[in-house]
Amino acid sequence: MALVPFGSVDRIALRWLRGPGPETAFTLSSGDANVATLRWTEGAGSLATAETADAQWTLKRGGFLNPHITARKAGGRSDLARLSVHLSYHRIELAGGPSYRFRRAGLLVPAWTITTDDGVEVAHIEPVREGRTLVGGAVLVPAAAADRPELLLLAVLGWYFIVLAWFEDEALVPLEGPDAPDPPARAAPP
Repeated sequence: MALVPFGSVDRIALRWLRGPGPETAFTLSSGDANVATLRWTEGAGSLATAETADAQWTLKRGGFLNPHITARKAGGRSDLARLSVHLSYHRIELAGGPSYRFRRAGLLVPAWTITTDDGVEVAHIEPVREGRTLVGGAVLVPAAAADRPELLLLAVLGWYFIVLAWFEDEALVPLEGPDAPDPPARAAPP
């Protein structure tokens, strides 16, 4: 699958689609053109590789008390971007560039928004599911933000975060619902 340069496609309506097979991989497309892939490395935890026509990045979650996600050029040691996780919103900081806020679009809405510090929306990312399975996502970009040079990196970083959060939620499914195992019996009080 050949990837086309991000600047050559319509960037207002993009979509992430999950690839077939057991490997966790998604492709970012605009119309019939594929512009990026995001693939998790089997058995390597949160390590993923994003590939575009012009670059290859690695993404990884880190930190326990101060959780964050970093994006680096493949093989590089310095961060291109860092998504820091906070309680009410998350912050994306680009090396040598602007910072953005990344947060849920609403309390009951599974979508996420990326905005400038002034509140100007840069992207709206909405996961699409079939049952409990994440199959893709829509990335809607306001026309005024479509030419931002960091838009592709923001879309990849935001999607990486959403997929990790989704998989963590899926891992909890066996512990809840009608098929959940019964809780261990407690001893009767004396």
